[in-house]
Amino acid sequence: MPGETFGKGTVTDHPVPVIRIVREAELESEDAHLRLSLDKANARAAEAERRLTEAAWRCADLQHQLNNLLAVVRSVARRSAETSESVEEYAMHLDGRLSALGRVQGAIAADPGLRLDLHSLISDELLSFQAKEGEQLQLSGPQIVLQPRAAGTLGLAFHELATNTVKFGALTRPEGRIAVSWRLEAGPEPRLVIDWAERGGPPAVPPARKGFGLTLFERMLPYELKAECALRFERGGVRCRIELPLTQQVGAAPHA
Repeated sequence: MPGETFGKGTVTDHPVPVIRIVREAELESEDAHLRLSLDKANARAAEAERRLTEAAWRCADLQHQLNNLLAVVRSVARRSAETSESVEEYAMHLDGRLSALGRVQGAIAADPGLRLDLHSLISDELLSFQAKEGEQLQLSGPQIVLQPRAAGTLGLAFHELATNTVKFGALTRPEGRIAVSWRLEAGPEPRLVIDWAERGGPPAVPPARKGFGLTLFERMLPYELKAECALRFERGGVRCRIELPLTQQVGAAPHA
């Protein structure tokens, strides 16, 4: 018979397996929890792998940049020695040039992309000579981010221009002003044109001898960056134009 009645209760042939149902629900919950934990662990492992790969790439790139920097330092030291008339002059100028390179490298190292904005490069160099943007200094141009080697070479160029203007040019007078502008010229290969113009200073006089600055503009910039440089010594101060191809090795205009 399907079931028998004993008093007021009934005994069935197939009692409901309550304990087994509860246990299966617990196992499903634990399984879902384990799957979630595994997914999180996999995500953390993938992120750790990505960071390790990024760190390895960054170390390799930093090693490459260090080799380039050492080559630049050796070149600066050699050319500074060739164009100095005394040990004291050599030591003074070399210290200033190495400090300029140090500022550039410090700014590059602080950027995750290991690049430097042209505006920052110029303003930081002139700020080291106490020239304040908006007062004695006006900067204008589109955003250009420079690769480390190009930033180092251009940083040296602006250091030489700034040193000259502080010693002999527009910044020797309260009314002296400096305007630096840059623009991109379209073509099969975009070109970056940078203009440095001083006004309100004493008449600029060409140097009596070829020092490091002229060597930099006549030889180093053309060799390192394929740049064309023009220096003019006018009544209100120095004018300088630097024109170079904006290749991937030099930099880019992110918003162009």
